[in-house]
Amino acid sequence: MSKNETWLSNFSSADSSFVKGGGNLAGIGLQEVVIGLVLTLIDLITLLGNTIVFICPLVEKRLRTVTYMFIMSLAMADFLVACLVMPFSIIYEVTGMWLFGKLFCKVWISFDVMFCTASIVTLCFISLDRYCSVVTPYHYSRRMSRGRCIAMTCMVWVYSSLISFLPVMQGWNEIPGVDFDAGRECIFVTNWIFALVASALAFFVPFMVMCSMYFFIYRASRLKATRIVSQTLEIHYHPNSKRQNHLQLENKATRTISIIISVFVLCWLPYFVLNIWLAARGTDSTSTVLVDAFKIITWLGYCNSTINPMLYAFLNRDFQRALKKLLICRHRSQNHRMVWVEGTLKLTQFQPLPWAGTPSTRAG
Repeated sequence: MSKNETWLSNFSSADSSFVKGGGNLAGIGLQEVVIGLVLTLIDLITLLGNTIVFICPLVEKRLRTVTYMFIMSLAMADFLVACLVMPFSIIYEVTGMWLFGKLFCKVWISFDVMFCTASIVTLCFISLDRYCSVVTPYHYSRRMSRGRCIAMTCMVWVYSSLISFLPVMQGWNEIPGVDFDAGRECIFVTNWIFALVASALAFFVPFMVMCSMYFFIYRASRLKATRIVSQTLEIHYHPNSKRQNHLQLENKATRTISIIISVFVLCWLPYFVLNIWLAARGTDSTSTVLVDAFKIITWLGYCNSTINPMLYAFLNRDFQRALKKLLICRHRSQNHRMVWVEGTLKLTQFQPLPWAGTPSTRAG
């Protein structure tokens, strides 16, 4: 315990010296501006991607399914990361100092833990939903009813709040004698017990469940008939699509599962491994290189919120259809329409269909 106290004290001191060295608002250099622009771009992409996920069910009825309820919950968590976590982190990184006081520092850290945990646990629930759909398709509608999925979604958010706001606001993560300058810093100081328990509940348990579910999904995709696989395996396949042979479907299933697991591990595993290593091992020296590396790894975890819409929504054919409808509606409002010609979108002057009639006729 004394080693961890010493190391975290040094970590706080190193971060303090780093902050004080660049904490002058008038002294923001080109490097800080570039970093701010890059992080702001990531934030805006995250906002845009997850906002589109919310809008598309309004124009495409086929997206109003139980599976998409979990995707909406995932988009909500990622959207809140972009709204309430990333902006303050960007300001903190660019200015080199915390401008919002000690109380909001705790609230911000709680938001960070809560929304990221909700995102991770929702990914776990999506894997459970897909497992039920693939392995037991005939019982899927009963096991994954709308009411049950709403209850599961509420459980995600209650669970995430209990392991974020409750311990952080109560100070269970703090180490006696280790503090930071609340007027200039906002550091998430954690003792080794909190680091182990929180990391296990927020990441490692959901990660093991995800890996298990996708393993069973992959195994089922090799055993089930082509019709069952094409209708139920992940939302990349559609029952009305052209039939493919079993080998092609198996290859697609393998690629899809590999991408999902790889992206998830790449974004989050470094953060939680480093977090536990720092808390459990402890050291007597700290460098700004380690501090900067920890910040980069933290933002790598945030980037998972940017990538999630691309994996869980943008690859959905119904979602692509809804996105196309949104684009067409926008151009129709300008008396234009988008048409699909040989794999490309081309803009043509909008002409009323011959059976559409005049506006007055259609209104009648």
